Amino acid sequence: MTSLNGARARYRSVIFDLDGTLADTEPLVLGCMLETINAHGHPVDRTRLLQFIGPPLPVMLFNMLGLSAEQAQPIYMDYLRRYEESYMPRTTPLAGAEALLDKLAAAGVPLAVVTNKREDAGRKTVELLGWTDRFRTIIGADTASDPKPHPAPLLHALDVLGGEPEAAAMVGDTESDMGAGRNANFAGVIGIVGLRDADFLIREGATGVADDLPGVGELLFDS
Repeated sequence: MTSLNGARARYRSVIFDLDGTLADTEPLVLGCMLETINAHGHPVDRTRLLQFIGPPLPVMLFNMLGLSAEQAQPIYMDYLRRYEESYMPRTTPLAGAEALLDKLAAAGVPLAVVTNKREDAGRKTVELLGWTDRFRTIIGADTASDPKPHPAPLLHALDVLGGEPEAAAMVGDTESDMGAGRNANFAGVIGIVGLRDADFLIREGATGVADDLPGVGELLFDS
């Protein structure tokens, strides 16, 4: 793999989740979901919502409330509107994100984002952070045949990067990310502890866990 100042990149391709992984959006996403779901007459608190976070919102609404796709659609569309208008503009990077992306870029490692947001929302978030040129592709829940944890979006992104699963890493913070990396047979599946604990992430497919993005960097590079 590529070397950088004595550090050697362990993977030839790296794919990142977005919310809660690179972008400090977890409080924004949760706040908007709670506001929207409750506004549509479904009382849900933060503790319950956290149990189901990860898949696209329509899937969450089915898993959490048993809502059909038809019932979930107006809630989902209202959520997208509220988030773009009131929440997305407050997006900031997580600590260490810029430094890690810089290090990977300097090492010549091609990068992609695979999110369970819709692709247009993922692109707007990346653009808002000034990261458009950092990623060769941005894959959303509506880009490939199925969202994470299905392997399709990761394999689609990897095809754009020109990489192979046996030399690729997935970095994320939920079971959807870990499952996608496992199901795509990625060499590295790195979980960030926070929304889920370390043991849970490992059970869901993580090959390594870190407390933060500097810790992720230690797993992506050999010193």
